[in-house]
Amino acid sequence: MKKIFAIVLVFTLALSTNIFATNDGEPVNTPAPSAIISGTIVDHETGEALAGAAITIEGTDSKTYSDLEGKFNFNGLKQGTYTLKVDYISYKETTLKNISVNGKEKSSIEIAMSINEN
Repeated sequence: MKKIFAIVLVFTLALSTNIFATNDGEPVNTPAPSAIISGTIVDHETGEALAGAAITIEGTDSKTYSDLEGKFNFNGLKQGTYTLKVDYISYKETTLKNISVNGKEKSSIEIAMSINEN
């Protein structure tokens, strides 16, 4: 009986040590905080929102479209620096480089697009 109790106690301690193990105050198995890039796409001259603009993070498969108010969001991003490419019918393609995000930070930007006169 004492042997079984000792075995159960050892396993319980081993499991609890793993469950409560931390790395700088954060649980070991917690994923890195995710960042957000959000913004608004507008016409350069009028300031009107551009609904349906395609926004892509270069070098990834991440793509979204602006809503009726010209707003967009990229959620769940890793910490780092990104380049956004924006396409909209009859407007010049716009590229924004060096957009940095850290941890749970939310980067909010306004992108003003110019009409393609060609």
